[in-house]
Amino acid sequence: MRHLRQVLIAHKVLPDRDRNLDYLERWFDVKLSEIGDVDERRALRGFLTWTHIRRLRVADSPVSPYSAASIRNEVTSAIKLLDWLRARRRDLHTCTQADVDEWCLQGGSMPHRARGFVVWCVERGYMNGVVLAPRPAAGSRVVFDDQDMRWRIVRRLLHDDTLATADRVAGLLVLLYGQMVSRIVQLTVDDISESEGHVMLRLGKYPVIVPRPLDQLLLELVDTRKGKASLGHTDEHRWLFPGGLPGAALHPLAVSARLAKLGVPGRIGRNTALMENAATMPAAVLSDLLGLSVSGAVQWTIRAGGRGNTYAADVACCYAPDSPGRKTNGD
Repeated sequence: MRHLRQVLIAHKVLPDRDRNLDYLERWFDVKLSEIGDVDERRALRGFLTWTHIRRLRVADSPVSPYSAASIRNEVTSAIKLLDWLRARRRDLHTCTQADVDEWCLQGGSMPHRARGFVVWCVERGYMNGVVLAPRPAAGSRVVFDDQDMRWRIVRRLLHDDTLATADRVAGLLVLLYGQMVSRIVQLTVDDISESEGHVMLRLGKYPVIVPRPLDQLLLELVDTRKGKASLGHTDEHRWLFPGGLPGAALHPLAVSARLAKLGVPGRIGRNTALMENAATMPAAVLSDLLGLSVSGAVQWTIRAGGRGNTYAADVACCYAPDSPGRKTNGD
């Protein structure tokens, strides 16, 4: 039924909808039905309704795949906490601070993802004044320790013709341009153009010139792109990475999984690329070319030891009408 509905949406028979929110709500229902204890189910249902569902239903933009995954992880951690307490003959009302501290000793991020649920339960009297501290931030300076390894992966993606073109392009956009997978799958054929013998790719406000042989891979992807949908196939979409449902882009988590199999580390690869680019260009240019927010570009430039605190001056230089270095759409 889900696929058939998407076919009808792709052919404009039915209106589009927030698919991620729809899947998320159905997933909530399944998880709630698996909880046998009435009080636990009531607490979790209240948390889901007041913390997530109501907010998502009135949001101006649809739920992103990563937001949906983050919420699922949070709910999964909350359910694991309930199971963990039950195994120790505890429940939400009898849970102590010592229990919460022991729960966090499991390590990793999973225990800390239940923090929102714990805070909500304490505020509404389901739990008695316990505190689950947030996990210490790992920091954004996690980069490749071995640059040779990074470039070995880049060379393989550039030259190994046995790999899928879509995977090669996606991996290179992460490792060379610091792009998030969620942004990559939103690229369309309209973001690629040719000008004066160069292939141009628009990631931000202005397009960048793509060097060889990545430029040829992009053109090949434009020519050969196709989704996995058979029933209800439509060629009306402009996605560079079409997905398995008619008219839909490929899911970011699917791309991340494929890149992981190729040895492309998403976060580390992206951080390394951004750090390297931030060290070679002003924050204003970094923001415009790679699609970063102004504050994000400034922070990356500062981390890279650049002139992040001169953003305003960089903008004035780059965009002043009389500036010899002024950029245009073709630059």
